[in-house]
Amino acid sequence: MADDVSRSQGSTVRRLRGLAELAFGSLTHADEPLLRQHLALLQAQSLELDLSDPAQRQFGDYELLELLGEGGMGAVYRARHVPLDRIVAVKLLSAGPWASKDFIARFEREAQNAARMQHPNIVTVYEAGSNDGLHFFSMRLVEGRSLSALLKRGEHYTPKAAVALMHVVAEAVAYAHSLGVLHLDLKPGNVLVDEQGTPHVADFGLARRLDSAAMVANDEVSGTPSYMAPEQTRLHEQKLTTATDIWGLGAILYELLTGTPPFRSDSAEGTLKLVTEGQVRAPRRMRPMLPLDLQAIVLKCLARDPDERYPSARALADDLQRYLEGRPVQARPLNTAQRVWRWARREPRLATVTFLAFGALVVGLLGTLAQTQRARTNADLATQTLWKSRTDTAQKQIDQGDAYGALANVLANLRGMEAHHDHADAALERLRIGTVLANAPQLIDVIPMGNEQITNLAISPDARTVAVTTSARKVHLIDVASGRQIWSLNVGVNSFGMSGGGLNQGYLEMHFSRDGRRLIAYGDTGIDQAFASVLSPHRIDSVMIDVATGKLVDPPR
Repeated sequence: MADDVSRSQGSTVRRLRGLAELAFGSLTHADEPLLRQHLALLQAQSLELDLSDPAQRQFGDYELLELLGEGGMGAVYRARHVPLDRIVAVKLLSAGPWASKDFIARFEREAQNAARMQHPNIVTVYEAGSNDGLHFFSMRLVEGRSLSALLKRGEHYTPKAAVALMHVVAEAVAYAHSLGVLHLDLKPGNVLVDEQGTPHVADFGLARRLDSAAMVANDEVSGTPSYMAPEQTRLHEQKLTTATDIWGLGAILYELLTGTPPFRSDSAEGTLKLVTEGQVRAPRRMRPMLPLDLQAIVLKCLARDPDERYPSARALADDLQRYLEGRPVQARPLNTAQRVWRWARREPRLATVTFLAFGALVVGLLGTLAQTQRARTNADLATQTLWKSRTDTAQKQIDQGDAYGALANVLANLRGMEAHHDHADAALERLRIGTVLANAPQLIDVIPMGNEQITNLAISPDARTVAVTTSARKVHLIDVASGRQIWSLNVGVNSFGMSGGGLNQGYLEMHFSRDGRRLIAYGDTGIDQAFASVLSPHRIDSVMIDVATGKLVDPPR
């Protein structure tokens, strides 16, 4: 009888070992005591394969290459899909055919929900099925680490980097919502960051389908306590909506910015109590330099009332994009009045005392301000009286011909008006000064010409030179800027006109040609009064001078 039992147990061990080799490969000697249980009933962490053995790596069409991680529902391996020669991730259900129907249904639901997603930032499922009683599904392999692992490793994100990452995650969640799927377990551990820093949403194991009213029944507590929305902790009280995932997105962003989730306690029960009853601390209390707009976005995601959160993940993604572009965000922090009102409701006694003290302070300040205003009004009246007195005095001086003497009072008024920012009156004083200067020219320079008597002058078109004639019929060209004589020309009686008879003895008048290259000089009469009745050409006594050389030019033919 004992021999029969021994043979039966040995047969069972050999059969289970064969199943283990088929599914996972042979187990090491350290796992021998666990062979009394079926492999499908073992915990995931007990299924350690020797992947250096080719025989142990084979799992249906897949070659298991490396254990990537383990969780409550199974283990994830890096694997190669042999028919397509493609590197993928394979998730094995740890409970196999002995798992409960609900457990298998949840595993299959994760595969189905993820398989519906065709988004570059959602981990895509390629195949789902079972092999020798072990349920599995294969999915796109994201080379990188989870956001949770990066944070535990000490990775720090600047506000802009955190927003850029969460903008991508929010867009992926918005896509899932558009297909009617709620994730319900958004947390850093379910966001995979690849080697380029791009995030990917994973693990739809707790996802639920939205009904026609865009809701799902809240009939089971599911999720991770530190990232659960308050409504997830209260069964049957209210249905879950996309606002529940908005909370999860806000909780991830909160941790990226502050280094800790919104709520965390020593136990899951303590954390759930904080989620249900606690108040989210403003991120700026832990990171004072955080921009106000970014804090407003986080607090809007983590509003206790779902109706006060963003209406959709798309709206959140758009607001994050506005922040990245430096535009005003839709979320707004509470204004001062709202903050004071909420504080007064929490602390009514302290608020009453504070309001009374504040009221007394306000009354005192108003009295002081009234006295200050009266003093300022009296000072302004005195100033206006002084300005008017100066203006009247200046106007009398102008009327009496002492325009320059009037400028002293006008300038004093101008300084006072500018100091008092009285721009209108200051402009009027400037107008008075301009009028005085325009009507009272003054000598600014003298160009000496010796003992010669200047009889006429002409200014060049560019105003850089001036030509003068003297009683001795000399023409001088003077540089205005320096007062230096450029050339001098003696224009005697040998002009273009007739000589003799006193016809060319008068003073010369001058004009520059329009281009400034020629200077035309001619006698002011050309005919002596005694010969006024004699017929003769007009301006017969004329000369033409080259301005550049100061020489006479032959007349045109």
